Amino acid sequence: MKALVGVGAVVLAAIAQVTVAPLFPLGGAAPEFVLLGLVLITAFSGPPPVMWLTPLAAVAAGWLSDRSPGLMLIAYLPLLPVGLGLEESPAPLNHYVRTLAMMLVTGMWLRMILAFGAIAGGAEPAVGALISDVIIPGLILDLGLLTVVYIPLRLAGLAGQGMTLQRSRYY
Repeated sequence: MKALVGVGAVVLAAIAQVTVAPLFPLGGAAPEFVLLGLVLITAFSGPPPVMWLTPLAAVAAGWLSDRSPGLMLIAYLPLLPVGLGLEESPAPLNHYVRTLAMMLVTGMWLRMILAFGAIAGGAEPAVGALISDVIIPGLILDLGLLTVVYIPLRLAGLAGQGMTLQRSRYY
């Protein structure tokens, strides 16, 4: 049942990315609902569901938009390594700050990969406009949206999960 909920959430996030996100731009950026969904699933369910939902999210987002699914997969890939690196870092970070940092780093990576893909496709490489009109406003949108969704989920009683994989019966 959890698998169906995860698949449904990712597909709905991809649909919202294509239909709803362009209605709320900030500068040249729109919020990344698929990334938000993956970050929240990582934060509250741990890494195993995200390991199989990330390729599904990339394919769904790629097919529903004009982007390559392979490019989308490369854009979503840093999520789990960043989360694990933040959890194992010596800095005393609480779960909310780690989740914000995962969203920040992966969101910046995502936008840079999509920009490089557009430049490779023939777009004009304007680095200043890319940073001031796409990356910074996009990160502000993503972090604000994550805060608006994360806090009610924590108040509703959902506990944050760690990023380390647990041993299971197959080992």
